[in-house]
Amino acid sequence: MSDALGKSLEDITAIRDRLDDDAPRLALASTLTARGDPRGEFIEMQCALARYPDDTLTRDTLLARSEALLAKHQEEWLAPLGLRRREVKWARGFVDEVTLTPARLEEVGPRLLRGEPVRTLKLGGLDSRAERLEQALGSSLLDAIEVLDLTHCRLGPDAGEVFARAQGLTRLRGLQLKGNRLGFEGARALASAPGLRELTHLDLHGNGVGPGGTRALVKSSYLTNLRELGLGSWQDREDEESDGLLGDAGAHVLARATQLPRLRALGIEWSGLTQKGARLLSEAPHLADLRKLSMAGNDVRSHGARALFERMTRLEYLDIRINGLGLAGMRVVTSSLSRLTSLDLGDNGPGVAQALAEAPRLTGLRELWLFSSEVGDAGARTLASLPHLSQLKTLMLSHNGVGPEGARALAHSPSMSGLRSLDLGGNPIGSEGACALGGASSLSQLSTLNLSLTFIDEAGCRALAAGEHFQHLTALDLSISQIRDGGVQALAQARHLSRLRTLNLLQSEIGEAGMSALAAAPHLSGLKSLNLSGNLHTEAVLRGFTKAPWAASVEELGLTRWWFEGLPDAGAALLAELSRAMPHVNFGRYVRE
Repeated sequence: MSDALGKSLEDITAIRDRLDDDAPRLALASTLTARGDPRGEFIEMQCALARYPDDTLTRDTLLARSEALLAKHQEEWLAPLGLRRREVKWARGFVDEVTLTPARLEEVGPRLLRGEPVRTLKLGGLDSRAERLEQALGSSLLDAIEVLDLTHCRLGPDAGEVFARAQGLTRLRGLQLKGNRLGFEGARALASAPGLRELTHLDLHGNGVGPGGTRALVKSSYLTNLRELGLGSWQDREDEESDGLLGDAGAHVLARATQLPRLRALGIEWSGLTQKGARLLSEAPHLADLRKLSMAGNDVRSHGARALFERMTRLEYLDIRINGLGLAGMRVVTSSLSRLTSLDLGDNGPGVAQALAEAPRLTGLRELWLFSSEVGDAGARTLASLPHLSQLKTLMLSHNGVGPEGARALAHSPSMSGLRSLDLGGNPIGSEGACALGGASSLSQLSTLNLSLTFIDEAGCRALAAGEHFQHLTALDLSISQIRDGGVQALAQARHLSRLRTLNLLQSEIGEAGMSALAAAPHLSGLKSLNLSGNLHTEAVLRGFTKAPWAASVEELGLTRWWFEGLPDAGAALLAELSRAMPHVNFGRYVRE
């Protein structure tokens, strides 16, 4: 039996049984295309996107076509499922992720089960109530999904008991519980849940499970398939939450966790670890096989780093920012871990550029984060000169005292020519630095550029807008700047910026002329997120947004809360009018102070 769009339950089941294999998707696409159904082409375009992660030109072509098909047909495709645009994310031609409340899950779950091979369910609206979670776990869709995301649902220890009682969950591989309050008791209950026996990814970041809860988890006979475990805490945790920290005692528990032989990724951020805890972890043979370690915000220092990375030499991803490493510790990291593809050394003191310069074996790095590392112009010049960084796709250098000279060195560096994402936020590059970036054709692969709080004015924005090599940009952040109307008008006239999907112009001193120019820019018709908070608002301009070329595509629109509050009755009425005219836009979330 087929649905209104020509997909049968057998088709969906075949895809669900082989979620990571494109073959059943493309088989259905071929059938749909033969019938003249545009969904077939959409499936083919999105599957091809996944196959070309590094080919910018090909990706742009595929993305443009798939977005055009989605814009034209999404409502038609979602209607039989009863879903709304902002509830779904698409991947490889199908609804891959849904965000639902328990009530909405009850309403649309059976149709989703028959109509789309959903991988991830994000549950909201639980309001700390475990009984709502239990209601949701009773849905037939829970037997079909692979990932359940319960991030920041304010669930307590009784949520663990709900999972311990739950039936089914036979396909569940990932459970996201970040930002809840399960504590020791909740972790112990979770460890006794037979429905989690196939789980490979468990994230309990911020739950305060402590050493006791960790002990229950790592000794559980139901969690032996775990490949990824998150036990970290929050950077801004309250003092009274310290009892739930992993600490060195928890490191001792992990070091003895021989029942997790498949563990390859571990998250222990802001967990109160010291050099002692680092040494304990380093002595565990089963942790020598880790490929991913996230341990930001601890205090392992250079001696702890040496103990760890003399043993954990197979790491491919390491986040060790804010650990008091100093130059000696950073040298340990860069000289010991030649397999790294992603590295965060942020806020470990000066000297990071020197440490990287002394590590020519780090030829595989693709992502490098160096937030607040005192890089300066000299360090930026050093980084720009390193040929072994030529594989970098992401470079994050925010808040590093990099000025125009450093920006110029990066902009004209052959080693940086493959960058897709560049973050220079919080650096005083000014308009001189912006002009260097705008004239640097070597940065032609960039898709994301963050220049927030970089002291750029109108002239600098005009220079950026004139850079036709920015034709692949999908995200641009110029927030907290002085680009004013002239800068925004230049952006509105830059037709090569037609691929922009995210544009952040928060507090950029934009007046009515600039706002009106944005509302009339035809090449920005694909915008999905636009932040204009902190700029001049008028009723005429805001009403003009409802007829803007991007009015149909935008999903997030940041406006200034205090402006609406200054017009108590008229402001509320205008916001309601905008919401009716643009029902797909989540104004409530994105109206900011």
